[in-house]
Amino acid sequence: MKMNHSSCGVGFLVSLDKTYSFENLNKGLLGLKNVEHRGGVGQDGLLGDGAGIMTNIPFKLLGYDEFKVAVATIFAPMDSERYKNSIEVFKSTFEFSGLNILEIRDVPVNPSALSPLAQDNMPKIIQVVIKRPEHCRTLESFDKLLYFAKQNVRTKQKEQGITGEFFFTSLSSRSIVYKALATSSQLEEFYPDLKNPEFKTNFVVFHRRFSTNTKSSWDKVQPFRLIAHNGEINTIEGNRAAAISREKAIGLQMDELITRYGSSDSGNFNGMVEALKYRSSIPNLSEILSIMLPPASTEDSEYFKFWSRAMEPWDGPALIAFSDGKRIGARLDRNGFRPCRWTKTKDTFYLASEAGCFELPPISIIKQGCLHAGRSVNIHVLSGEVSFNNPDKTKFYERANFDSRLIPLDFISPEEKNSLHLDKKSLFYFTKEDLNKELYPMIIHGKEAIGSMGDTARLPALSNIHRSIYDYFYQNFAQVTNPPLDYIREKMVTELKVYLGRKPNIFSPKELIPPPQAIELASPIISLGQMEYIHKLHETQINVKVKKFDILFKRGSTPEEFNKAIQEVVKNVILEVKCGLNVIVLSDRNSTYNNLPIPSILVMRAVQLQLNHLGIRLRVSLIVDTAEIRNSHQIAVLIGFGASAVCPYLALEIARNEEIPNMEDTLPDEKEQRLIGAFNQGLLRIMAKRGISVLRSYQGAEL
Repeated sequence: MKMNHSSCGVGFLVSLDKTYSFENLNKGLLGLKNVEHRGGVGQDGLLGDGAGIMTNIPFKLLGYDEFKVAVATIFAPMDSERYKNSIEVFKSTFEFSGLNILEIRDVPVNPSALSPLAQDNMPKIIQVVIKRPEHCRTLESFDKLLYFAKQNVRTKQKEQGITGEFFFTSLSSRSIVYKALATSSQLEEFYPDLKNPEFKTNFVVFHRRFSTNTKSSWDKVQPFRLIAHNGEINTIEGNRAAAISREKAIGLQMDELITRYGSSDSGNFNGMVEALKYRSSIPNLSEILSIMLPPASTEDSEYFKFWSRAMEPWDGPALIAFSDGKRIGARLDRNGFRPCRWTKTKDTFYLASEAGCFELPPISIIKQGCLHAGRSVNIHVLSGEVSFNNPDKTKFYERANFDSRLIPLDFISPEEKNSLHLDKKSLFYFTKEDLNKELYPMIIHGKEAIGSMGDTARLPALSNIHRSIYDYFYQNFAQVTNPPLDYIREKMVTELKVYLGRKPNIFSPKELIPPPQAIELASPIISLGQMEYIHKLHETQINVKVKKFDILFKRGSTPEEFNKAIQEVVKNVILEVKCGLNVIVLSDRNSTYNNLPIPSILVMRAVQLQLNHLGIRLRVSLIVDTAEIRNSHQIAVLIGFGASAVCPYLALEIARNEEIPNMEDTLPDEKEQRLIGAFNQGLLRIMAKRGISVLRSYQGAEL
């Protein structure tokens, strides 16, 4: 029961017979009021976390012909000077794009309906009416032009020091948003427009907010321009990191794709949906949502496997309601942790976070049910057609060929006794305790060794004994309502697959037609035999270019010389990537007493940052081939800071070649696979603490 309480109320209704009416608006507002218990309220009982609705633009109320104009609803600065400056930037940017402003309307509001605190922080709320240019033959082209103008406004205003004060609540030729830092019942009292019988709509998306991971503010109230979100995006740090790489790859300025700072997870999700809608070749919102929130089981779907090459999951818990005025629908994430109930009558489709929101007479209900994990409902507003199919099961993609061009690489036995490094245990500080308490139990049992919860030793920075650089890192975990994942009982929703090779940029369609070849691994732990095979890819027909780089420094080096050794690796890597390299192997196998290994996290991170700085991070995968690794925490640090895969070669060689108690009759392959299985289990456990199911969404998240 707790799961269904205080976790945002989201829903929508849509007329299936294209009826535009004031009654539809009132039904939507009633649904919003009936999910009031899902929202947060301040100590005074008046301050709401936020409530809002999205509807058709009420053209008649505003006094304009349908689809001849677009409307921007904006939260602007109250300060007259800052308002003047921001409006001037807005006007000049839009007019430069051929978008003429017909009217700036001060939206009628009743501040007394809100709590005193909401009034103190209230922005100036305006609606800007924009004329549709003659060259925009379709509304789709008009909305696309509006989107790029909006992004340019944000950039131009930032250059003049205007940040976070001029927020586009909505901008569309079809839809409009009314939202406020209010409770459900306060919303229509605050906006007199919502009581005007001339306000007619054929759909309403509503949202009552319960803030969990951001502070309440006017701009963070939902719905946003395209979506309303119930839940959290647990993978948001990894998603933001990937978005930055894409942003740099296509030459955009900072924050052009999604807002890096000051935005909520829902705001970032909306920003990526917008970017995919207007910058990519993906045709509609239901497809965009399916790609961002793929189902757990995609093995039988070439569609989802294809798109997984270009987009990591934005995993929840998440119930997303969405609309662009042409289509409306909802989608649940792969876990299905958020409830979603729907009801269909003769002429209307209703959906909400729970049943009973719309107070329908039972006799009027034709059909009802709930949305399942990894599934959508998609309704065409103009035709009234309702579909529960994922895009890959629709007629549109029947017989379509989605070739992900992934070459699976399964476990391979290495060449026996090939270049063993067992004599380097002292060089990498492998102690008897490491072997007996940590490594051997993992090899014997195939799962992590049992240990204390947390680290009771002295802080690494204050320790008088050698501590691994990985001991300086601690793991963040899920709090508030981000539920940790039970990675054992919910194994079906977890995935550790990684792809080695160039990652196609979803905003560059030519990179997907076809996508470049890549190696598919079941997990980021590379076995000794797989590592040998990867080094020999040039001898195969697979078009993935690999090169190894030694990460070493001279004994007795000064700090400056040590840093220079790192920068030399970075410089060499960048040169090779620009020449077409697809996989980088950072290796300390050639380390000796006099040529010491550089801690791999330092080199890998330096390479990662420089690749990102130059906008070429998507071109390559980073493999760390190191003897440092002896537990899953260390692997998680490397993956979390950008590594694609890790080969802990010394630990694997110990598993294969050393005499381990009670394993005299166990084959080397089995011992190596048991250790890899233990590392994988540990990695899943770490990801589960943040409710993250898919490794590709953990990569680069810096958790």
